[in-house]
Amino acid sequence: MRLTRTRQLALLEDFALALNDGLSPLQASMELAHHARQYGLAAELALSEGLVQALNQGQSFASVLPQWFDADLCMLVSVGEHSGVLEQLLQQHRQFELQRQHAQQLFWRPLIYPMIMLVIAALASVLIGRQVMPKLATGLSREHWPLLSELLLLVSAGPSLFLMLLGMVVLVLMSWGPALLINWRWDWCRWLAAQGAFTIRRYFNAVLLLQTITVLLQARLNLDRALQAIERFGDRSLSYVTQQMRQRLAQGERQLAQVFGSELLSSRMLFRLSNGGRNATEHGTLLRVAGYAGADALSALQRLRVTLQVVCYVLIFLLLAMVLGGMGAMLMAVTQQTMR
Repeated sequence: MRLTRTRQLALLEDFALALNDGLSPLQASMELAHHARQYGLAAELALSEGLVQALNQGQSFASVLPQWFDADLCMLVSVGEHSGVLEQLLQQHRQFELQRQHAQQLFWRPLIYPMIMLVIAALASVLIGRQVMPKLATGLSREHWPLLSELLLLVSAGPSLFLMLLGMVVLVLMSWGPALLINWRWDWCRWLAAQGAFTIRRYFNAVLLLQTITVLLQARLNLDRALQAIERFGDRSLSYVTQQMRQRLAQGERQLAQVFGSELLSSRMLFRLSNGGRNATEHGTLLRVAGYAGADALSALQRLRVTLQVVCYVLIFLLLAMVLGGMGAMLMAVTQQTMR
């Protein structure tokens, strides 16, 4: 059973502290397993025992991490263990993770009510359009149906409602960015990113990249070695970006804005990189831009939330107007037919 992301990060921080105390990865895993057994934490115990078993079989620590941890955390552990700054990387990432979780909570909570109301309005239009309207219009020829009643029947009987809900899902996916489908090696991903797609995930990944490089630079690695570590241990998508950056460094480029020009960093972030102080250090400039990138991600989330709220309420209004108007017009038409 995979731990929640918060518990994964907490366990990795405990593991990093054990390594800093001089324990080997095997000894640290055994100690974590002992403490998990002592306090009855079944999930942490299963994970720790799995690490112990894999390490006893001669597997490397980095090779078994993907079975238990998310991909970006595996990358951080591999880079941190290789560079000797695992604790610092995890502490920096914990702050970023808390910021991201808080932003996601602020994003989804205000959307719960309008989304539920939208689903209810869609179900009501289907029920009334398919069940109530035909029974109500018994004895009334189709050519005498009111326009709103015709529209309600058309919408409820066709794929319109499904396409409407599908459009909402596509809007979220294109703005947020599904991690499993995004790979910057693919031309269509880079083209969509250039058109403004995957904004939120790109910004969060930019924060992760900039913060990781900042910690590695503080550990006295140069920029090329920091990028090399991320390229070696990061996922395929991130490795492609860092590979492009290393190629620019090898060609003699030293301007940070030119080196970091990629699908991840927005034009505003590159603008801020190019405006770094002449006497500023690389890690100081990158850390400052990472803070701006986090703020940009929060702003993008807020804009998407407001857009979804407006779309939800507009669709709810249209559906309710169509249901009430269609029902009212049909009742009036039936009443007039009966009076005649």
